[in-house]
Amino acid sequence: MIGARIEQAVRNVITGYANSLLEKLVTKSGAYAIKFVQSKWADHYSSVNPLRISDTPALTWGTATYVTPLAYPLSSALYGRIGLVTDFDPINWRIFDATRPSAQSVYVQWARSQPMYADLLLTVHSTDANHFLRNQFRQLFKIDCVLFHPDQEAEEYTKSVDHVWMAVTDWAPSGAIQSGFSQRLSKARFTVLIDEDFQLEDHGLPIRTAPRQIERITERMQRNAPTHPVQVSHARNDPRMPLLISQVYHGNGYLHVFIEP
Repeated sequence: MIGARIEQAVRNVITGYANSLLEKLVTKSGAYAIKFVQSKWADHYSSVNPLRISDTPALTWGTATYVTPLAYPLSSALYGRIGLVTDFDPINWRIFDATRPSAQSVYVQWARSQPMYADLLLTVHSTDANHFLRNQFRQLFKIDCVLFHPDQEAEEYTKSVDHVWMAVTDWAPSGAIQSGFSQRLSKARFTVLIDEDFQLEDHGLPIRTAPRQIERITERMQRNAPTHPVQVSHARNDPRMPLLISQVYHGNGYLHVFIEP
């Protein structure tokens, strides 16, 4: 009976897209997501490719594709220098809004009722147990997207209280959570560049001469597509950034967010 009540409480906080926070963010900034990654992926995403589904254990909501709604265009810049933008279609998604305290509470109640919960407290395997529980939760309740506040901050870029990130589920034909590459976020292209960075290691060893990670691909792109420069201090606070990024995405160029001297 206790388990049934908890499961019903979870179902009560899951919403369709039309009644979700995600719908409000999409209405504001368009049905686009952005994901910042290391610059070594610049060449791969100079043309459209699917985003990789993250499946390592130390993830906030389990195996999923982690992206940011374009309403928060630079929020995930702490993870890399190039922003990959893709459109998506959330119309039929089931949304679990973990930015809401009521949703957080029912997840904690559900996790406590699971046999594996003791492993979180009593063993060294808490990371693996958390990963298993989060996947099991999303699979059991057929959750297509979890909305959550970032649990990391980056000065001037990422605000853990105000920003919203997404963990998007891809489903295998069996109904299990898919790994590999996302079909729901499958049109990602290198669209935003925040200056340069460098390769610092080679197979774990310090590199002798550090090559620029993006220079060659951006030079090639400049010959074929427009480049739009904007100062980083303006980009952080400009409410027009989501619209500009979506326009650049469709124009096959890229937005260069540069650090002014």
